[in-house]
Amino acid sequence: MNFNFLLQATRVLHVGNYDEGELTMIYDFITSLDNDILNDYNNTCTILSYNNDLELYIEIIDSLILVFEGREEYEKCEKLKNKKDDSLEIMNTKTI
Repeated sequence: MNFNFLLQATRVLHVGNYDEGELTMIYDFITSLDNDILNDYNNTCTILSYNNDLELYIEIIDSLILVFEGREEYEKCEKLKNKKDDSLEIMNTKTI
């Protein structure tokens, strides 16, 4: 379900036609993922236009940050930025 949820979240955020419940569900899912799942995303490439699925995850985080900045919900923005930093660190870590 994880990857399918990412695809659906991307579509919902891109179109901008979401209700409060959908936005909350996307936020809760994105912020609940631990580093094990993020590492799996980094090592998986489901969509060829991305180097890995973690890039899609980061794209969703960027979209959510824009939404919550517009609503002036800065605590959520901070939590999302921390998840983005964690994700970028995972992407930049060289694995053997």
